[in-house]
Amino acid sequence: MKRHLSLLAAAAVLASASPAGAAEVRLPIAQGVWVRTAEDCGRATNVFVYGAGRFGSVYFYGPGQSLGPADETEALTHVGRGQNGFTMVNEGPLEVIPRPNGQAQVRAFSPTQGVAWVETVKLCAPQALGPKLRGALGRFGVAR
Repeated sequence: MKRHLSLLAAAAVLASASPAGAAEVRLPIAQGVWVRTAEDCGRATNVFVYGAGRFGSVYFYGPGQSLGPADETEALTHVGRGQNGFTMVNEGPLEVIPRPNGQAQVRAFSPTQGVAWVETVKLCAPQALGPKLRGALGRFGVAR
């Protein structure tokens, strides 16, 4: 009986510890939906999302972006120091850095192979996004 109570107590501690730790992790960019700078916020179909303790991409795919949405966000558990001022998201490969004029850069980086790609992005207000994307973000619970 004692062992059963100890296991229950340990499970309760672990369950309550995880969300609090994840909520404290911060990236050096504002929370919200980030769209490529060359794209109009209302037409975006592939975005980076930072919010609700998560970071990553949400996107539509296929002919005319008719399929999806896909949620490739992940829980933000810790950050690390990347090269050239970037902040590593969890264990990588994604990294972010703030840039002037309200922009940021997101890149995929490998210590052995270097930079795979870099996207310069801007923050978009939720009401400026298209209804299809807003619906997907709401359904996934990654943006308000």
